[in-house]
Amino acid sequence: MIKYSLYALAPLAALISTSAASAQNYAGFCSQCQTQQCQSCKSNCQSQCFSPCAINQTKYEDSFYMNQIWPRQYMAPARRGICQTFALMTTNGWQRNNLLGKYDFDPKGEGLSEAGRLHVEWILTQAPPNRRTIFVQRGVNAEDTARRVDAVQTLASNMYPSAGPADVQETIMQEYGRPAAMVDAVFTGFSANQPPPILPASGASSSGDGS
Repeated sequence: MIKYSLYALAPLAALISTSAASAQNYAGFCSQCQTQQCQSCKSNCQSQCFSPCAINQTKYEDSFYMNQIWPRQYMAPARRGICQTFALMTTNGWQRNNLLGKYDFDPKGEGLSEAGRLHVEWILTQAPPNRRTIFVQRGVNAEDTARRVDAVQTLASNMYPSAGPADVQETIMQEYGRPAAMVDAVFTGFSANQPPPILPASGASSSGDGS
């Protein structure tokens, strides 16, 4: 019986010796951390150094706590990611809505076209105050881009001199549009070819009711 009891106590003795060795190693590592890493951490962050020793001491309690609250620890990052995505989409949408492309400027380089002037007026008067940034599509070279920005700034200053200089930014975003004359032709043709707004003949309505 004594022999078997010694065999049973052997794993426990090995575990105790291993724990003692680990504690010794951790103690040595912690002292090294306190003398080397923590000094720089305190001088830089002005906070308590969170050493790997602390991680080993608390990982079991943290794992138990994380299992108890699962999946709440992942809900806030997921919601934050969704909100940031929608905010980025909204910002990009307003940037495209306030974009002045090549069709908003005079092809001869004499400032903005009529469509561009109306677009600038809408941005400065109808857009929300925090969404009144005017984005100008870059031209073929730096001089062309600077000419476009100056034309927008001059127009905005002449429209509303008391408001100060407008927030005009150049962008590489491309405007996928069509000339104003083409759009006007589409709407004019739609208005010219739509049927007259009159009631149908009485015979057609009676036949429909009988069926």
